Amino acid sequence: MSERTPQNARYRDAGVDLDAAAAVKSRLRALVERTLPAGAVGPGLFSGLLPRPDGSHLAATIDGVGTKTGIAAWTGRYRGLGIDIVHHCADDLLAVNARPLFFLDYFGASRLEPALLLEVVEGMAGACEGVGAALLGGETAQMPGTYAEGEIDIVGCMIGSVAPGALITGRDVEPGDAVIGLASDGLHTNGYSLARRALFESGRFAVDDRLAALGGETLGEALLRPHRHYGAAVDAALAVAGVRAMAHITGGGIEENLARVLPAGAGAAIDAGAWAVPPLFALIAEAGGIAADEMRRVFNMGIGFCLVVPRDAAASALAAARATGVEAWAIGETVVGGGVRWG
Repeated sequence: MSERTPQNARYRDAGVDLDAAAAVKSRLRALVERTLPAGAVGPGLFSGLLPRPDGSHLAATIDGVGTKTGIAAWTGRYRGLGIDIVHHCADDLLAVNARPLFFLDYFGASRLEPALLLEVVEGMAGACEGVGAALLGGETAQMPGTYAEGEIDIVGCMIGSVAPGALITGRDVEPGDAVIGLASDGLHTNGYSLARRALFESGRFAVDDRLAALGGETLGEALLRPHRHYGAAVDAALAVAGVRAMAHITGGGIEENLARVLPAGAGAAIDAGAWAVPPLFALIAEAGGIAADEMRRVFNMGIGFCLVVPRDAAASALAAARATGVEAWAIGETVVGGGVRWG
């Protein structure tokens, strides 16, 4: 294998321009908000919200698996992609304290391979059972010429509900609140275009390489580890702490996703040394020559979900989350002044 290492690789070089996406989203917001009825919440939070007469809210979210599908194609393992999309959507709902009601999927390909589709939907169905959502239906699209041969696309939409008085939006966050980080179990469904470029286009690694740094897993196994659902850990923390905000750490990393749930004028200081970054992220950074700030902007870096709680409730929240089998750390605190800072 070649030992060539690309230097200063960026997400933009892998075909994903986060700055362009942010710019167009700011323009889309005005178009979306024109359509919203009184009391509805559109772009900004992890789920859109519609108030109901009884004081509850309907919550909705939609997302895709992205280019993680490419790793599945290389390995021939697809079931985890169905788990990924359900858990991603359920975690988006969870960030506003919504619980799933039902899920709809979209599966696109150049041509239908029945065994592949069944494997993906088996994953979806099992994950829906786990989070308490009905797999209500979906769409299967065969579009030769639109999708390249062998490529698939998986998208999911989940609808949930928030009980009256249970909505959590971050509006009650105060300076000095503790930020709790819940451990991810991999890349989840974000950053794969950059990971693939760093690991495989350099020629240094193959998807079936078994690496000691990954505890004996192959790279394919590590990259395909399904997106974790944080429901049990979050529910345990909610039972013992006055949780004021929650963030699902997806594309944009801790910086962009935590900032989404902090009120105007509030920010957060994150201690980068508060948890051990999993070896997979270090491997990607080294292989791609990726700078630390780019890694933090693209990947979750081992923190898949954040809770903001009063400082005196941090120990209780940590203990409750850990009791569910999910590792958790106090990773920072909220501060005066917008944005998320690293220390």
